[in-house]
Amino acid sequence: MVETSARPLCVDLDGTLVSTDCLWESLFLLGRQAPLAALSVPYWFLAGKATAKRRISDRVLPNPSTLPYRAELIERLKAEKAGGRKLYLVTASDQRIANVVAGHLGLFEEAIGSDGQRNLKGPAKATYLTERFGKGGFDYAGDSSADLPVWQAADRPWLVGASSSLVAAVKAAQPQAEVVVPRAGGRAKAIVKALRPHQWMKNLLLFVAAILGHVREPVAFGWLLVAFFAFSFTASSVYVLNDLLDLEQDRQHRSKRKRPFASGLLSIPTGLVLFPLVLGLGLFLGGFFLPWKFTVALLGYFALTTVYSFYLKRKLILDVLALGGLFTYRVLAGGLAVGVQVSFWLLAFSLFFFTGLAFVKRFSELIETQAKELDRVPGRNYWVSDLQIITSIGPACGLIAVLIFCLYMNSPEVLRLYPRPEALWLIVPVLIYWNTRVWFLAGRDQLHDDPVVFAIRDRNSYLAGLVAGLCILAATYG
Repeated sequence: MVETSARPLCVDLDGTLVSTDCLWESLFLLGRQAPLAALSVPYWFLAGKATAKRRISDRVLPNPSTLPYRAELIERLKAEKAGGRKLYLVTASDQRIANVVAGHLGLFEEAIGSDGQRNLKGPAKATYLTERFGKGGFDYAGDSSADLPVWQAADRPWLVGASSSLVAAVKAAQPQAEVVVPRAGGRAKAIVKALRPHQWMKNLLLFVAAILGHVREPVAFGWLLVAFFAFSFTASSVYVLNDLLDLEQDRQHRSKRKRPFASGLLSIPTGLVLFPLVLGLGLFLGGFFLPWKFTVALLGYFALTTVYSFYLKRKLILDVLALGGLFTYRVLAGGLAVGVQVSFWLLAFSLFFFTGLAFVKRFSELIETQAKELDRVPGRNYWVSDLQIITSIGPACGLIAVLIFCLYMNSPEVLRLYPRPEALWLIVPVLIYWNTRVWFLAGRDQLHDDPVVFAIRDRNSYLAGLVAGLCILAATYG
């Protein structure tokens, strides 16, 4: 028997050292950075998986500093290395990816990966390690059933994030196997989190046109409830797609790095299944139960949010206008769901109000970027030097929305809809207070989320909403 300290430890990369798959990471990176080259990927795979991996890595490489490493395994590897043990990174990922990961960590004697001709996975990996170290002359850390041939050739299997059934099978054949990192639970909870149900609150804007238009038929609100879920599921599908496209950027963000896909809690293939499933549910609800005009609006919403995810979010000013426009779009879609004409006043107010909130979001990101001593927001076309301009434009948009509301209260529409329109004037200071407070908190770096998400969790926002609601009731029923 070889002493443990003298026996080399070989460590897999995908699913083991990191809780993701570098091939999938590279494919999404390629799709975002070089979409035309991504169209050739199926042809590359016809030449063999190792060849495809090499051609992809020729064009893009995942950022090793942002990959979701398994911290518990890293600490164990550091202890083994400190004890004099030699560590080897042996992976089916391309050699170039193996090199950048090994160079980043500084733990391994050598990194061995697929070389463009041989895909170093399963039996091929077992053969390579046996030829190099001898049968039973090494230990191996892996995570999946593809590692079974390698474990069989190793002296001591290390199981990292393996399923309970796989652990039982390996231990039955090799009782000396060790579960180094148990599999993380909470998969169902992670899927729900990936759908971001807290963001569904934004879709309550679908009800605004009916409420302010004084629609009182219960059936109309029943249809609006269906529209709410149709929009919510469609939006969730885009959130999943957006998370898959922004893995690297999200991992550099203080809160977004905890998202299920960025953290590696959910795999990229899971997202590829979840995306069409949730999208299909949303389109089914809209197309089967609601007017065709709403269905067209729902398809338009999906198209616009997809364009935003792929293109607009990285464009100066256009991204903010798109975000503000998408909020206003929800108000319009709610009117189409129940046949209510949305007024010019409501559209103008919504566009300026929500554009202001979109600027708050970018401002908060720049404050965080400045604290990290970086020049620009990762994945966005905003520089720290833009802070002064944003603090001029953003609050102005919110105050213009308040001005539009003031002008609306002197319009004939108000006299027709509200017997006591003077009660609406109390909403003005509420709007000024809430909008200004959001900017103060953002400037103090206390606004770490989307402003809408912040409002959902903020007690003062609920109080402001309650006061505004009471004012509308007073104006309506006097």
